[in-house]
Amino acid sequence: MKRFCKCNINQRGFTMIEIVVVLILLAILTPVAVNRYSTNDADLIAQEGIIKSHLRFAQIKAMGDTLQPNNNPRWELEIADAKTYTLYRRNDVGTRVAFNLPGETPPSETHSFPEGINITSGVGTVVVFNDWGSPGTNDVNLELSQSSIKKTIIITKNTGFIP
Repeated sequence: MKRFCKCNINQRGFTMIEIVVVLILLAILTPVAVNRYSTNDADLIAQEGIIKSHLRFAQIKAMGDTLQPNNNPRWELEIADAKTYTLYRRNDVGTRVAFNLPGETPPSETHSFPEGINITSGVGTVVVFNDWGSPGTNDVNLELSQSSIKKTIIITKNTGFIP
């Protein structure tokens, strides 16, 4: 059977090397392009992780510590204003003593948020953990914001779960 195809010998497709080179270039350039056009909320996510770790630290300390003589919890995290929070431990007479937060450099009992990041919901709250790691009978809601981006931290009542 005769073929009716006019094939030009000089017409060829892409070589495998050319395709691989194009794919490598796309793999290099795509993350750069995506990063430039996405919202940059890395600082806010980092600060959310830091406050969660500090809340969990206070929770673990509360579960491992004894109650005060009057059965009141010892460990609390006070959010005094939109820019800072402080960790306290109450002694046997109920006096609050500031306690160093883990990971703070230099060691400090107060954490300050960088410029542009604020606590918008939960200012004036004192998060107190009992010996079961629970904040009590109500959920505790804290909201961090950076310009229009918001992150909410919820400490679940009765269980103390911090997602």
